Amino acid sequence: MVAPLNAVMVVHNAFRRDLTEIDQAVYKVASHGGDLSPLIDRLQYLSDILDRHEKGEEHAVFPEVDRVAPLLSPLFVDDHREMSKGLGKVVDAPDELAAARASAVLHTQVRIHLAKEDAFLYPALRERIDLEEQADIVGQLWGRSFPPDDVLPQYMNWLYGLVNQEDQATITIVWKQLMTEKVFAVCTPLIREAVTTDDWSELTRRVPGMT
Repeated sequence: MVAPLNAVMVVHNAFRRDLTEIDQAVYKVASHGGDLSPLIDRLQYLSDILDRHEKGEEHAVFPEVDRVAPLLSPLFVDDHREMSKGLGKVVDAPDELAAARASAVLHTQVRIHLAKEDAFLYPALRERIDLEEQADIVGQLWGRSFPPDDVLPQYMNWLYGLVNQEDQATITIVWKQLMTEKVFAVCTPLIREAVTTDDWSELTRRVPGMT
């Protein structure tokens, strides 16, 4: 059984890559000219996913962290507030240069925050709670962070398009372990549409029951 909390690391990797690509593109527009509108739209979508993820962590993950590693979670809640402010500064920037500066700051904030969670917060949980408890936490986290069904295809395209085959397999295996057959059956064709032919072949090889 893949540790359920490993799926959270996959989402973190998607956040990293998306924000890195956005930051690089914003800098290019500020340096050489162009239209920021598509990047602002992309950032607003990222902002929605990140907000759902943060609220899910604060509801499901941080209380458990408080139980096994007291005083650790408030530091991460403060990060969430600062990241939300940073997203707003990029979206509301009055010009390309201001947007590039705000984007660079946000990129640094998110990168450092995710690195701390991956290095300290989630390892502390994995070491102190069993797989069943991990599954319960991830189930609650997904309950808060998963988008509504009508925009789930967009979320699948976003997530699977930003992570490598190893991460694709990890999160698919965890979903298959934790979801009911009915719910996973809804996700399977969306995953198929979100990945390349080579990625799908690798998923069907590594994840039993993928059709």
